[in-house]
Amino acid sequence: MPLSDQIYEQLKWSLIVGEHGPDSALSIRTVAERMGTSMMPVREALKRLASERALIASANRSFRVPRLDPARVSDLFFLRANLEGAATELATPRMTPSEIDKLEKLAHQTNRDIESGVRGDYLANNYRFHFTIYAGAGNPELTSIIEGLWAQSGPYLADVVRVLETTEDWRLLHARIAKAIRARNARLARDLVEQDIGWGTRVYDQLADSSASVSQSAPTKRSA
Repeated sequence: MPLSDQIYEQLKWSLIVGEHGPDSALSIRTVAERMGTSMMPVREALKRLASERALIASANRSFRVPRLDPARVSDLFFLRANLEGAATELATPRMTPSEIDKLEKLAHQTNRDIESGVRGDYLANNYRFHFTIYAGAGNPELTSIIEGLWAQSGPYLADVVRVLETTEDWRLLHARIAKAIRARNARLARDLVEQDIGWGTRVYDQLADSSASVSQSAPTKRSA
């Protein structure tokens, strides 16, 4: 894999798991120094992420995580819910028993991450849970589009995951998704995933209708 592609993948992952919050700056020089490489492949990787709307170009050879208004963030989660629901419906009859075993283990792990308060681990394992499903859809183009939306919404998911409390209903949702897939109930699996991701739409819709910040919003959450 070319170096610029490796850097691109690392930076995209850092956005997906919320290592860079909204309005964070990423300078070409700083990223190159941190990764121990020249500025050229870093510039290429950052420009690629900007072309995918995960970053925006700024002054002085730097890029920035977009500061989106809540209505725009809600739109991202709306798109995610619909596309990820479709991917889940496609994947449900295709996933192998061993893949479903892995999914169930990840469902338990995300629950443990939340209970232990290790939100960084939760964000990484949440991605692994969902993309274990989407990889089974047999549609790489759909999976690629979904991952691009995760890179755009990741900083905003991380914002709410770090401050909002969880509910028992939410903690059981991943297990319910895995159970529906094992039962080959594609409609139910799709509905549960749409419910999971749609929580982000509702939270940011509430923020769009008020002047509240994330930390002032409702104290319950689901994964997205």
